[in-house]
Amino acid sequence: MSTVVRCAVLVLATWAATSGFAQQLKPLDQQAAVKTCSPSVTDECVVRYFKDTQEASVIRGRLVFQNYCVLCHGPEGKGNGRAAKLHTPPPFNLTLSAAPRDYISQVVRKGGEAMGRGKGMPPWGRAVTPDELAALVSYVRSLQGSHPPNARPAEGDAFTPEPVPGR
Repeated sequence: MSTVVRCAVLVLATWAATSGFAQQLKPLDQQAAVKTCSPSVTDECVVRYFKDTQEASVIRGRLVFQNYCVLCHGPEGKGNGRAAKLHTPPPFNLTLSAAPRDYISQVVRKGGEAMGRGKGMPPWGRAVTPDELAALVSYVRSLQGSHPPNARPAEGDAFTPEPVPGR
């Protein structure tokens, strides 16, 4: 993907994420996507024309993940990013998680230490908008298997959204 196209996707994703579309997601209508995005269905087309779908949320979440998470968790979320060796314990392999959306959201928002996990996971609650957080959680959930082996059980309290000052 070219730099110009990546910038366009990021701008569209940011606009969509800050416009409240992450709250009420529906499945992508494949026939409409093929018709609208002909000759091929691309991420850019899905984000632009089908912004209120689960698929568009995952695409936006992947962009957030690439900006904030890939350095430690790696490009596939396996906990093997370039900075992973600097952390003890190492970053969690997100593909093995069976954690629910609310728990993932808390860990991202509050950080690992506040959730009784590793100190290397910083709190991102003030760095990302609520819609970016929702999209990121959609992406992380897309990395998970339906019944991964040796999955960690969810920990922590139930998710309660907190307002972000200045947003």
